[in-house]
Amino acid sequence: MKIISLALAALMLVAGSAAVRAESPQAEIKSTTDSILVLLKDPKLQGDAKKSERQELVRARMDKRFAWEQCARGCLGRHWTQRTPAEKAEFIKLFSGFLKDTYSDKIATYYNDLDKIDYQGEKIVDDYASVKLTITTKAKVDHPIEYRMQKTASGDWMVYDVVIEGVSLIKNYRDQFDAIIAKSSYDGLIKEIKEKHPVAP
Repeated sequence: MKIISLALAALMLVAGSAAVRAESPQAEIKSTTDSILVLLKDPKLQGDAKKSERQELVRARMDKRFAWEQCARGCLGRHWTQRTPAEKAEFIKLFSGFLKDTYSDKIATYYNDLDKIDYQGEKIVDDYASVKLTITTKAKVDHPIEYRMQKTASGDWMVYDVVIEGVSLIKNYRDQFDAIIAKSSYDGLIKEIKEKHPVAP
């Protein structure tokens, strides 16, 4: 959980406005770092009184950088094709809400553990890209991270998976969801997600 949150904290540094463009996925990521740092350091957004506002800002930035439909499809795996359009739409909303609710409040805390981010290059194949970096905590512990991205028709590079120390975030959830569906059913999975992370209609 903490490593995942560190990875997402690093992503928050790069999840800037889609209006900011650069020549490559890595350059696009790095170009927005300063603006997000200003946000995270803003004294007006600190403290419990600003918790809700801070969470909403984090959620908004996740929406601008995550390809939620692709993430949801990857997490359901073979179960995705069995879903109706309405079920797919519901799952995208539930899963994106689940991730945002789970991590938005932890981002600021784990961001404070970050010492530096070292970018190690990118690999682009057609409209897909991999951006690798290492997160170093203040305790001098290194965590290799890989962001897997896809270029949209509008030219934005969107994240569809995060690989943390060799473990895919999407595969990790897919394994968990597979186990729940095998033990119960797809409806059982939806019920469990709703119970743990209710999403407003």
